[in-house]
Amino acid sequence: MSKRKPLGEALYEELCRDIIHGRIAPGANMLPERKMAESRGLNRGAVREAMKRLEQMRLIHTVHGGGNRVTDWQQVAGLELLPDLLVNESGLPNFAMLRSLLEMRASMAVDAARLAAQRAEPEAIQLLQESVDRMRKRPNDVEYLQSEVQAFWGQLVRSAGNQVYVMAFNSLSLCWVRYGAHLRHLLSDELRAINQYQAIIDACRKRDTERAAKHAAHLVQMAAEQIEKVASGYQQRQSVNNGDLFAI
Repeated sequence: MSKRKPLGEALYEELCRDIIHGRIAPGANMLPERKMAESRGLNRGAVREAMKRLEQMRLIHTVHGGGNRVTDWQQVAGLELLPDLLVNESGLPNFAMLRSLLEMRASMAVDAARLAAQRAEPEAIQLLQESVDRMRKRPNDVEYLQSEVQAFWGQLVRSAGNQVYVMAFNSLSLCWVRYGAHLRHLLSDELRAINQYQAIIDACRKRDTERAAKHAAHLVQMAAEQIEKVASGYQQRQSVNNGDLFAI
């Protein structure tokens, strides 16, 4: 039996979908907290929680004199909203957004690998090696590999010495947290490519920036190719899958 969502979280998700998909237009005024609570049969605490989260995601803003107004999220939202955009209005995969996510990830991964080969301290390289050593102990455990691969990329990005990359990586990680099981299926080839992670480490040790970038590019290209295969199959079989997210 699935665990029931807290009222505030459920309301946030509903209003978030309404704003993202245009049912509540930019510039519209949200109902006052009391009226919204009464109209939905909710307590004001749940409404307040949902409004606070919408404001954190920059989907609404407080106007002078009180009240909340819907923003044009495409103009102001940040990467924190990305997990809410990976599914469409029907709760099905948004492959266009997923492709965009992978394009950004690819660009950042390649450059981070290049910078890490140039800047990483020996201690940081050792942490990368320890991560790969753990991968080798459980090469067929995809769930375990997913956790280690995420840790590897996090360490690599931090080793690159670019704090903005670190912040972007932290935001992108929210997607892995929410959709980890589904993304595990989509990224299985990349997760199992342990020798490629080792090759990045070897390049970092030799300060070979181009080779580090090359192996990082190869890794993320695996994910892109697998996504395209899944997207193609999904379009043919989505009615059979009955809306099961990322199921093929």
